[in-house]
Amino acid sequence: MKFKVTVLVISLVAIALSIATEIKIIEHRNNMQSQFNRLNSKIEDRMTGIEKEVSVMSEYFEPNGLVEKFIVSNNFLEKHLKDLDLIITNLDNPSDTGYMQIYIIGSSDVWVAFRNSEGRYVFQGNLKPGLNPYKFYFFKEPSIETQYTYIVPFNSSFKSGVPENVFFLIKEPGQYRLIKHPNKEISNIMIDLNLYIPTVSGK
Repeated sequence: MKFKVTVLVISLVAIALSIATEIKIIEHRNNMQSQFNRLNSKIEDRMTGIEKEVSVMSEYFEPNGLVEKFIVSNNFLEKHLKDLDLIITNLDNPSDTGYMQIYIIGSSDVWVAFRNSEGRYVFQGNLKPGLNPYKFYFFKEPSIETQYTYIVPFNSSFKSGVPENVFFLIKEPGQYRLIKHPNKEISNIMIDLNLYIPTVSGK
């Protein structure tokens, strides 16, 4: 009889422990499910926010969107600022200055360069056929400096990749001249192009 009671007590304790363990497992599972649901809700909210941000960003890059409008506006502004510089360069034409422009014949670009007496480049670049917009001042300075104006010392040298395609439109105090590149190297623009510079010649 005593043995039966012992077995019954042990069985009841085992059942109680089993029920308690099951309750803890269910509580733990419910807690994990609740945490998962909260985390999943946060992820969904974040994903919804990201999708909205991506949607807004996509609108920027659509045809006629903000980015395209910015690029068009920037190009328009740059072009007109360059045109404004060109207009100012052409309008600024004091009678007592001396400058030259370069005219390229043919159909190809021609590389040209001015160097000062120390051999440093004052200007170098490929010039397009026709009369180029750059003005190279050898006597006095322009009233307004733009991206098209360069001050070259009167004793600068000049070099060209295709000398036979180069002409100089020279503006001196009181006159204009158009001369072809001499059949020799230009080591001194004042001497080789016979430039009229009153402060140097004294006339």
